[in-house]
Amino acid sequence: MTRLTLTLGVSALAALAITAQPTAAREVKLTTVMARNFIGGAYAVLYLVDAEGKYETTFHVFGTTQRYYLHLRNWYRATDLADVDNFADADGKSGPSVRRGEVAEISVEIADELFDKGYMLRIDSTLYEGRDYGTDAEVPLATTSSGVEIEGRGYVKTLRLDL
Repeated sequence: MTRLTLTLGVSALAALAITAQPTAAREVKLTTVMARNFIGGAYAVLYLVDAEGKYETTFHVFGTTQRYYLHLRNWYRATDLADVDNFADADGKSGPSVRRGEVAEISVEIADELFDKGYMLRIDSTLYEGRDYGTDAEVPLATTSSGVEIEGRGYVKTLRLDL
């Protein structure tokens, strides 16, 4: 198994915490284990939605060929990328696609006030000449979700949040 580790040092979601005082944040590690049911590199995107399912922010896009982003269908529609010609407007970081069996770890800082409020961490996945999985896996942004592995339904084997 290969391991891909990325750290986002910027306080993700700082813009969501609109207060005059600094907002406390905690580091969260998101671990995605890819399934072994495909060949080549899969595209995937980790992002956050609120309690109503409305898109909030992108943490990471696995895959840099932008023409495949539209196959990350739920994320693509939610971000309004369909209305722009330049995907550089997407927030978050991007990097190489993920291979079968690969473990991808992303560390981000998330404002404390977002925990246990119904927010969900989601991952969509797709494969060149393969099936698209909108919301391949999702885990509640909750303290009780820490360490729990959520099974994916497509190219993601498991998604786990650790506080």
